[in-house]
Amino acid sequence: MTSFRVPVILVLVLASHAARSEPLIFNTEDYYPYNYLENGKITGTSTRIVALMAEKAGVSYRLVTGPWQQSFSNALSQNNNCVFSAIFSEERKDLFKWVLPIDTMRMVIYKLKDSPLTAKTLDDLKEHTIGGYSGDASASYLKLRGFRVDETTTDSLNPMRLRTKRIDAWATSDFLGPKLSKEAGIDVEPLLVVSERPMGLACNKSIDDVTIKKLQDSLDAMNKNGEVEKIRSDKK
Repeated sequence: MTSFRVPVILVLVLASHAARSEPLIFNTEDYYPYNYLENGKITGTSTRIVALMAEKAGVSYRLVTGPWQQSFSNALSQNNNCVFSAIFSEERKDLFKWVLPIDTMRMVIYKLKDSPLTAKTLDDLKEHTIGGYSGDASASYLKLRGFRVDETTTDSLNPMRLRTKRIDAWATSDFLGPKLSKEAGIDVEPLLVVSERPMGLACNKSIDDVTIKKLQDSLDAMNKNGEVEKIRSDKK
C-alpha cells in the first residue's frame, strides 16, 4: 500500500483558507438607535452601516445580539468574532483589529433637572457617585480614572436611580440620555460633556489583515460618498 503525505505547509494553507471562508460573527447589543431588535430582527443605524460595508467588501457575516459584556467578550476571546458599535479608546486600542469610524458618540454626564449639583470639570465629581452600566465604555473610562461608578445591567435603569438618589449623576451618550429619561418620565439636563469618540467594528486579532483591509476600504468609500452619513441621519 502506497502512503501519501500532504506537506505540512499545504495543510496550513488549506486550514487558513477554510477559516477565512467561514462567515465572520458580528456581535452586538440592544443599544438604540445604533443596534437593536425590532420585530425579531437586528437593525439600527450602525447595523445597517456594518451590513452594507460587509456586502460591498464581499465579506460574509452573521449577526448575533446579546448582553454587551458577552458580545465584547466573544470578540475579544473567540476567533472569527467582531463586536459593534464599540467605542474606540486608548485602553481598547491594542485589544482588537479595528474598522472605523461607523459613528461617533459624545459621552455626557447628566443630573436631575432640579439637582443643585454643579461641576466645571470632571474632577469636580470625584466625591460623587456616577451611574453607568456594566461593560460600557463610559463606565470603564471613569473607573480607570478613579471615579466612583455604580453600575447596573442596563442603561435604562439609571434615570430612576437618579430620582431615588441612588446615584448623583449619570454617564451616558448624548442621544440615549434624553431618550431614556423621557421614557422614564424624569427630567434631566447635561452637566458636562466629557468626550467625543469614534465607534467602530472591533475584531478578534485572529482575523487576517486582508479581510480587515477589505472592510476598512469599504467603510472609507462609504464615508467618502455620503452613504454612511445618509444612514446616520435616520436616527430618531
